[in-house]
Amino acid sequence: MASVTYTAPVAGLHGKLKKRDRTVFRTRNGVQQAYAIKRHYNRKPTELQAPARESFSNLAKQVKAIYADPVQLAEWTARWEELISSRSYKIRLTRYLKQQQAIRNRPMVPVVKEARLPKPPTTLYGFIMSSLAKKD
Repeated sequence: MASVTYTAPVAGLHGKLKKRDRTVFRTRNGVQQAYAIKRHYNRKPTELQAPARESFSNLAKQVKAIYADPVQLAEWTARWEELISSRSYKIRLTRYLKQQQAIRNRPMVPVVKEARLPKPPTTLYGFIMSSLAKKD
């Protein structure tokens, strides 16, 4: 006789189910939330948002320029390969993933912002952007 163990078909849910859906799912402090978008945000940015958005836009343009230049891309790829092969990066990534898994397993216990580990870059694009942001 077969033994069946029930597993929920969906482990987690985030974002919209359809492109034009007005309901968005997210997880904040380990708690699953669903909220409805009432209207799109089309106001002017505040005094603090404007420079942050501009610097992010400039960083994205720099990364796209690096991707367009094969010489620079090869240099950054070599740095990225060196980083992900290092033992310290693997330890940081493992600790971060364990903390995230613990948060998912205990949804009712919020983690204090100061106790959260920073997410190490997991893609070449993210690595380049975070490296350029640290230089500024």
